[in-house]
Amino acid sequence: MSFQFRFEKILTMKEKETESAFHEMNVIKTIKETAEHQLLQLVEKKDSYVRDYQTMMRNSLRVTDIQEREQYIHFLNKQIDRARKKVNELTQEFHLKNNLLVAKNQEEKIWSSWREKSLEEYTEKVNREEQNQLDEMAVLRYFHKTI
Repeated sequence: MSFQFRFEKILTMKEKETESAFHEMNVIKTIKETAEHQLLQLVEKKDSYVRDYQTMMRNSLRVTDIQEREQYIHFLNKQIDRARKKVNELTQEFHLKNNLLVAKNQEEKIWSSWREKSLEEYTEKVNREEQNQLDEMAVLRYFHKTI
């Protein structure tokens, strides 16, 4: 007779849910890191462009060149704003996934501890039965020796 936890399928399902939540969190983390890297590149690109633009402003520029450069800086600012918004959204999603993972971990621990308690109870029961059988055999031997 071996131990079988009554709710083994539920425990397995909870473990799979935890693994899935962990995977989802890692995917969001990777996407977030990529978005942060893109944001950093945009900021560096804008800073470099503004430095070059300021250097060129010391020399004479045509009005159309100034307008084009101002429009490009405006375009870069919009891209930076979009990238920041995306990073913020991904950060929020990452926190949600992390909270979900924590909740799934807690559920899994509850079911695992219940399984461990059930195993301990089963082991104690088997040991008691075994001890009772040994006691019974000792009593029978004692009676056979005395007869």
